[in-house]
Amino acid sequence: SPLKRFSGLGRRLCVLDDPRVLWRMLLAGMAIGFGSLLIYVEFNVFAFFEGLTGMTRRWSGSLARERYGSWSTILYEMQMFLQAVVPLAVCLAAMRRAPWFQRSVAALFVAWMFVRTLFTGTRSSLVPIALCLAAAFFWRAGPRLRKSLVLIGLPVALIGAFLLSAIIVAGRNEGRFDVSAATSTEYVGYEMYRELLFIIKAERDGLPFEDGMTYITQLVNPIPRAIWPGKPVADAGLILARAYGAVDRYGEPTMTTSPGFLGEAYLNFGFLGILIVPAIAGVIVRSWDRLLPLASTSLPAFMVYAAGLATMYVSGRSFNMSSFYGLLALFVLLIVFEQLGWTDRSLQQRRTFESASITQDRALSRH
Repeated sequence: SPLKRFSGLGRRLCVLDDPRVLWRMLLAGMAIGFGSLLIYVEFNVFAFFEGLTGMTRRWSGSLARERYGSWSTILYEMQMFLQAVVPLAVCLAAMRRAPWFQRSVAALFVAWMFVRTLFTGTRSSLVPIALCLAAAFFWRAGPRLRKSLVLIGLPVALIGAFLLSAIIVAGRNEGRFDVSAATSTEYVGYEMYRELLFIIKAERDGLPFEDGMTYITQLVNPIPRAIWPGKPVADAGLILARAYGAVDRYGEPTMTTSPGFLGEAYLNFGFLGILIVPAIAGVIVRSWDRLLPLASTSLPAFMVYAAGLATMYVSGRSFNMSSFYGLLALFVLLIVFEQLGWTDRSLQQRRTFESASITQDRALSRH
């Protein structure tokens, strides 16, 4: 059954209720992520403090990378392990039974990740961090406050997130955080239907269908270009930028324009894609809900569940494999820790999760 695809992740998440495992995994993720970035910037420690006091110009600074990767890009992308342990750090900071020193380190790490991501204008990485913080607050709230958060807090948060998105788009190219510029910003990256209409018109004017190449490009994205120089470059954002005419005198795109989830489906397969791609995505999202039985009783699992929902949400702009690097890196850490015997515990929680999942499957089969 497709609903069983994330059960392996769920079983491994059971061990994160132990603060000692959380702490070790956080240290491992930080060591890999910071260590790789430190080598990437040639041991310039001050690079980690760039952009913490104000927005920086996009693709600038020591922690930026070139468009097409090289061997050094492999080191740069290892920061996925920093993204991987953000949900764990939020959980550890909120876990009252954890030692205060560990909670303080976790809180400082989350603050650094949030501020750095905000002022570099990387919205797709900012959303999972923000949702994990919101999920931690929701977890600690009582029943009445939770209802208020859903009925009032959620709509307000969505409006605030949209305005923040506009502010980021308006200022990230120039490196400024100007609230007033947000009101005059027309494009903030979520105009899914407008992009769909543009792609339909462009296709009628001669833009060819990609026949799945933009999805294939993303699926092979984790393979370094230094190893596979001929790796496909059919990026949907670049294709749409060329269709808009946003290119320099050499024909290279000067920006990326997200086609939207539906626009990319049409760009690849036409109207048939609008039917098939959302159906496949729906199966994946429903599969992720298999973590709910564990997430309802485990704070770490709830954090990871929230991070996954956030990643799926940002995929509404277009499918980008790099958005999922954090979750993939977390899965790698869980497997490594399990193989090293650092997470050996009673199988009771795993069996509880499996029995709860079976109950859920049976309930779904009745509808």
